[in-house]
Amino acid sequence: MNRLPKHVTLKHLTAFVAVAQESSFTHAAKRLFQTQSSVTSLVRQLEDALTTQLFARTSRRVLLTAAGEEFLPRVMRLLADFDGVIEDVVRFGALERGRVGVAAAPSAITHIIAPAATAFAAQYPAVRLYLSDDNSGSIQRKVAAREVDFGLTSRWADAPGLRFDPLLEDRFGVLYRSDDDSLRPARDGTMRWSDLAQRKLVGVVDETGIMALLRGRADLPIEAGAPFYEASSTTSQAALVKAGLGVALLPALAAGRVMEPGLSYALLSRPTVVRTVCIIRHKEHPLSPAAQALIRALHDFLRIAVLPAGCKRVPASAKTLKD
Repeated sequence: MNRLPKHVTLKHLTAFVAVAQESSFTHAAKRLFQTQSSVTSLVRQLEDALTTQLFARTSRRVLLTAAGEEFLPRVMRLLADFDGVIEDVVRFGALERGRVGVAAAPSAITHIIAPAATAFAAQYPAVRLYLSDDNSGSIQRKVAAREVDFGLTSRWADAPGLRFDPLLEDRFGVLYRSDDDSLRPARDGTMRWSDLAQRKLVGVVDETGIMALLRGRADLPIEAGAPFYEASSTTSQAALVKAGLGVALLPALAAGRVMEPGLSYALLSRPTVVRTVCIIRHKEHPLSPAAQALIRALHDFLRIAVLPAGCKRVPASAKTLKD
């Protein structure tokens, strides 16, 4: 097509449909809450823009021409699609539809996201949730690539394009066999690093926030950052500990997820190690209304949640909740 008509607006199309359906400028004007002269003017402007007569006017009725009859169903579909798009956007903003994708450490899903999602789903039943459990390195990459709305884990590596909002402080401890008589906590329930001397450590793969933190602490025994055994997950770590191969250094939240009969856990002191579980988001792309609402739900849950010993909520700033 060499030339597109200019100045054709939704007002012109709406007036055209109303006149076609009412077969009257007077009735169309009443339906649109406009004057007859304004509706007549809109139709004339539309015909001039299209250089085509759409109506045959008689003293009694207004009838569609052949061009008008062909034009009408297409305009009606266009207006219906437009109304549908507007309604969808409004519903999206009002959280009457939408989807939130979150990539998180397994312990964060178990202890934070899943219980918080109960209240969130009750308040926004039409919003779908997608949860992906992964290690810290993969979570940061997914957030950077915008495969998910946000992540929930500890920092694995510096990433200039990502924003890290602290949510929870999670202290490290040692996971060991309950029948290991040579390992017994002190009166305050903690163990010292010296208690683990000569013990083989069961660690996890490199791309976890756990290993990144342990390897970044120069004041810890060298074995902490170079475990004898390595597992792909904290679940596998716990299995190796239960089998008697060694002990594992785990944050309290992660330990709570893998605890089972035959295993015990004690916080470590002198020195203490604390990881910060963060909400990880993209700096340049704002969160959707649904993602913002889920983050508020996480904070609301943590205000009343009974957390494992060694875990402490980090109060959210007003800016964090607003953003």
